[in-house]
Amino acid sequence: MTENLYRYSNMLRDYIIDELSGPSGTHTDTHRYNNLKISMDLERFPMPHICIRIGISEGVFALESGMLVYGSLGQDPKYVKKWLKRGSIYTELLQIWSNENLKKQKNSQTQREEFVKDKKEKLDEFFK
Repeated sequence: MTENLYRYSNMLRDYIIDELSGPSGTHTDTHRYNNLKISMDLERFPMPHICIRIGISEGVFALESGMLVYGSLGQDPKYVKKWLKRGSIYTELLQIWSNENLKKQKNSQTQREEFVKDKKEKLDEFFK
């Protein structure tokens, strides 16, 4: 998943820098976006979302609305919301989230099955 989201991190970084630069094409505070990272944390946030880290700040955005649901990114949430509406970004991120959620569900099911099998084997041994 990290490889997929790395591309989106770069896209968002470039978009924010372009927005901040405006028509003049220059803005002095763009270096803070060099370490912008996008991730997804299905354990902490079960709804479709993206986590965005810029330096020591983190914000979690609901994919459907583009709204900041956790954390803080200063003035940057408005850029994230606008960026999510561009082209197929929302659809692609939602697909990545759906794939990761499906993997998580399959892993949980496998773990439950292994747990039950292990307990059954122990019970069978105990009653022999």
